[in-house]
Amino acid sequence: MTGLNGDDPDDYYLNLNQDEESLLRSRHSVGSGAPHRQGSLVRPERSRLNNPDNPHFYYAQKTQEQMNHLDVLPSSTGVNPNATRRSGSLRSKGSVRSKFSGRETDSYLLQDMNTTDKKASVKISDEGVAEDEFDKDGDVDNFEESSMQPINKSIKPLRKETNDTLSFWQMYCYFITFWAPAPILAFCGMPKKERQMAWREKVALISVILYIGAIVAFLTFGFTKTVCSSSKLRLKNNEVSTEFVVVNGKAYELDTSSRSGIQDVEVDSDTLYGPWSDAGKDASFLFQNVNGNCHNLITPKSNSSIPHDDDNNLAWYFPCKLKNQDGSSKPNFTVENYAGWNCHTSKEDRDAFYGLKSKADVYFTWDGIKNSSRNLIVYNGDVLDLDLLDWLEKDDVDYPVVFDDLKTSNLQGYDLSLVLSNGHERKIARCLSEIIKVGEVDSKTVGCIASDVVLYVSLVFILSVVIIKFIIACYFRWTVARKQGAYIVDNKTMDKHTNDIEDWSNNIQTKAPLKEVDPHLRPKKYSKKSLGHKRASTFDLLKKHSSKMFQFNESVIDLDTSMSSSLQSSGSYRGMTTMTTQNAWKLSNENKAVHSRNPSTLLPTSSMFWNKATSSPVPGSSLIQSLDSTIIHPDIVQQPPLDFMPYGFPLIHTICFVTCYSEDEEGLRTTLDSLSTTDYPNSHKLLMVVCDGLIKGSGNDKTTPEIALGMMDDFVTPPDEVKPYSYVAVASGSKRHNMAKIYAGFYKYDDSTVPPENQQRVPIITIVKCGTPAEQGAAKPGNRGKRDSQIILMSFLEKITFDERMTQLEFQLLKNIWQITGLMADFYETVLMVDADTKVFPDALTHMVAEMVKDPLIMGLCGETKIANKAQSWVTAIQVFEYYISHHQAKAFESVFGSVTCLPGCFSMYRIKSPKGSDGYWVPVLANPDIVERYSDNVTNTLHKKNLLLLGEDRFLSSLMLKTFPKRKQVFVPKAACKTIAPDKFKVLLSQRRRWINSTVHNLFELVLIRDLCGTFCFSMQFVIGIELIGTMVLPLAICFTIYVIIFAIVSKPTPVITLVLLAIILGLPGLIVVITATRWSYLWWMCVYICALPIWNFVLPSYAYWKFDDFSWGDTRTIAGGNKKAQDENEGEFDHSKIKMRTWREFEREDILNRKEESDSLVA
Repeated sequence: MTGLNGDDPDDYYLNLNQDEESLLRSRHSVGSGAPHRQGSLVRPERSRLNNPDNPHFYYAQKTQEQMNHLDVLPSSTGVNPNATRRSGSLRSKGSVRSKFSGRETDSYLLQDMNTTDKKASVKISDEGVAEDEFDKDGDVDNFEESSMQPINKSIKPLRKETNDTLSFWQMYCYFITFWAPAPILAFCGMPKKERQMAWREKVALISVILYIGAIVAFLTFGFTKTVCSSSKLRLKNNEVSTEFVVVNGKAYELDTSSRSGIQDVEVDSDTLYGPWSDAGKDASFLFQNVNGNCHNLITPKSNSSIPHDDDNNLAWYFPCKLKNQDGSSKPNFTVENYAGWNCHTSKEDRDAFYGLKSKADVYFTWDGIKNSSRNLIVYNGDVLDLDLLDWLEKDDVDYPVVFDDLKTSNLQGYDLSLVLSNGHERKIARCLSEIIKVGEVDSKTVGCIASDVVLYVSLVFILSVVIIKFIIACYFRWTVARKQGAYIVDNKTMDKHTNDIEDWSNNIQTKAPLKEVDPHLRPKKYSKKSLGHKRASTFDLLKKHSSKMFQFNESVIDLDTSMSSSLQSSGSYRGMTTMTTQNAWKLSNENKAVHSRNPSTLLPTSSMFWNKATSSPVPGSSLIQSLDSTIIHPDIVQQPPLDFMPYGFPLIHTICFVTCYSEDEEGLRTTLDSLSTTDYPNSHKLLMVVCDGLIKGSGNDKTTPEIALGMMDDFVTPPDEVKPYSYVAVASGSKRHNMAKIYAGFYKYDDSTVPPENQQRVPIITIVKCGTPAEQGAAKPGNRGKRDSQIILMSFLEKITFDERMTQLEFQLLKNIWQITGLMADFYETVLMVDADTKVFPDALTHMVAEMVKDPLIMGLCGETKIANKAQSWVTAIQVFEYYISHHQAKAFESVFGSVTCLPGCFSMYRIKSPKGSDGYWVPVLANPDIVERYSDNVTNTLHKKNLLLLGEDRFLSSLMLKTFPKRKQVFVPKAACKTIAPDKFKVLLSQRRRWINSTVHNLFELVLIRDLCGTFCFSMQFVIGIELIGTMVLPLAICFTIYVIIFAIVSKPTPVITLVLLAIILGLPGLIVVITATRWSYLWWMCVYICALPIWNFVLPSYAYWKFDDFSWGDTRTIAGGNKKAQDENEGEFDHSKIKMRTWREFEREDILNRKEESDSLVA
């Protein structure tokens, strides 16, 4: 990296408010020596970062705000890459000049984790008391007064729409619901305008679904009938039944029973009558087409016995005889009764015949024409039988010689349309068509051809999607899945691991195989007396305990030896970079520098865990890089040495984040037990529980916070001394201000659920959202929803990553993490999000972390969720295969392309930040402002946003990650498993799936607009997502079509073979996946149960969900004592942002240290 000057060709990225004209001017103002992008199809001004819709808008704003103390690195992969800038600083004359790009996964500024905020730095004296670097007296009154006041800029009050112009969608909503004016809706229980608009949007969405369903129905059933409709029946030659007679290639219905004693074919009114012996015959010679195109070609001889006139008009050309339709009749010139008998030459007979309508057309196939014993040729689609020329009355008529030439030229099976296309030949061919035509070629119209094309293209397309998904899912199971996680295994070992998980998931109470924990790592019992003693030096404690637990010497580890020698220049180990390895590398370099100046001086290994993770320890520096070390808990879980790699990869610190609402003690205990006893080292995991309000679940005798606190021990601060602190909640109105308490300690096991020999000492932090004093009398004080609980952590991580001002609650969270772990919060790299009714398999966390460490492009992943109450009721039974196929077909397919569209909130891991390059830069991922700002959006003024943010927040977070980082990966790791209790009552399932289906539809709307996902056109994830969106919306119609096709195939002819084959493949391939990938044959039984329940899955549940598009409650999924009384979207009062105090963590720490000093001085006095 080098400093930038005003002539830098990328300076046009700097000013976010620059208009397009000035951007274009700036591109031509660069010196002649600079490279130009002339004629490029890529225009950065088309993806300007001052556009709020840009995926990197908030990140660009944040880096501009923080450029006084953050180093940022320009993208090396964006629209104007600078890959050569590898070293140096972006600072020039005290300012940072930044470049922006918005087209690649990391095409925005990367934060330098090495930079310190020297303006806010504090010195640490020998006594551990902080002093201002510029104020040696440590007088707090000398601080800038503005820093101690509420910071209104960082707090976003509720935004109000100022644009009253109706969008096209809103206009359509009003148009489609014109019949329901506002007064009627108010009378029906929707008094608020916002509620009415939600209902109108629901009706409009349903209408769109009906439109799509109508289009699909038309393409399925109506398209062919429309473009390939034929009012006539088509009969194959030689297969015309006895109810017809054939005349000139057309079949006419013959009545053989109405008139008895009739001897020849008669025409009366609109019916042909004749004897039974004439049925099924060819009667073309009874109604000969004479004197048309054959006029003056076939002429009477001078002595002709056939009636004719002076204009050469003849009464007939052939003997008026019936012949067999297969052409086997021989010429018969015998005169019966009288000459011309049965020829129907009278005007009355001819007019009556011309008035008849044929019932069917006779057709010949090309194979039939070529292989026939008859001399058949084709002209303009008409089949002509040249053998019939032998029936000409040669003694009475003259005819062209070409007739005999055609008959004797062995032209059978040829199409002579082009040969007979000029002048006289064309007239001869038309004449032949009138007199010896026996049918038509089996050909199709353009409409029928188009119909077939649509049919087969659709068939190939659907089969391709289904089969490719199947093949890729199998490839994932056999090849990809076994290589994921902590170690690569063969398929046999993978099957054994899967079987172990299956055995474990049969019941929620089934215990997993746990490893015995070393006694030194087990929880300890403490008395109040021992906790009251003065704490010893934390560093001494670290040395003492670490040498005991990991058996290394009391002397400081020399980082020049052991693993540090294998670290690469960027602090990576075998291509894997973590905060720990990077800081170890920096510390090693500092050791070398110090040792070269003073050989007797060497930095201790453990010091890297006490210094701020965003900076390397500087020997002799007194700048504040961490909190006060004297407040660290004396018995924290010690950090292992750097080369401690029990699974072959560098360990990273992980937060196990559990959100709870109304769970009972058993459910919460189950989750925390499973997380605490995972085999991932307890030195690198932190449990964090968020209780969403002072809620008492239905049937509980304690509130959820009381239950959670009962599972904690050895508190940093006694629970009764913990104070509530304010923060900005994800809510509207006065609910925007909320308060919460933070409790830090260690997890307290129940010996009856986890044996003492399997217990680990695990740090835990519980955040209780208790609400403001004004809402203590409400039904659910402090409750703001699950998304708000997640934002507490995400916003905190963003503030830590960007080193910006935070709320009092966030500082207390930082402080508690420091006290209970001895680590600054920015050491944590991943977050495992788990619901409070989920039980995790012991090795799940290890496999998930391993996948994150091995591939820094992975930003999120999920494991497999198993149902623990499979056979509890028919409701749970129908869900087993649905869960299985959603993971092993849908997620497995998406995982191969790194685009899993839904990471379930009950069991998913997200990356907080990702290492980038070899210069110590990190890309904020979950802590990215674009993620946090959009996920914390409190303006839910449309039906779309309400469904995204209020019902499907977990899925929306997955969509948001893909939208912001389309080139990064979200994957599925089947080695990691959890089990949960599925709804066992239909009304609960109905409520749950209503939320899931509606959120799925709206999230797919978001994802289908992402153009940067892998692939292109039909071979892209965007296209697959579009197909899934359409398929989801037409599910009710699809199951109706399926049932119709099955019934139609049973009761009617011809059988729709293609449709049935397609249906069998669609339904059968998932079953084949079970046979190939599952290790239990029982899943075939669960599949049969699922297929029987298809009307419920594809009709009842989606239909109910669509009708409830405007219902944003959680229904019967979570119940509390007293019932669910209020909805989430209520807006009461106004937000008073003056109640929120915001400062940097150093300012909060400075004040804390001074307060502790004053308290100490007062005790001494």
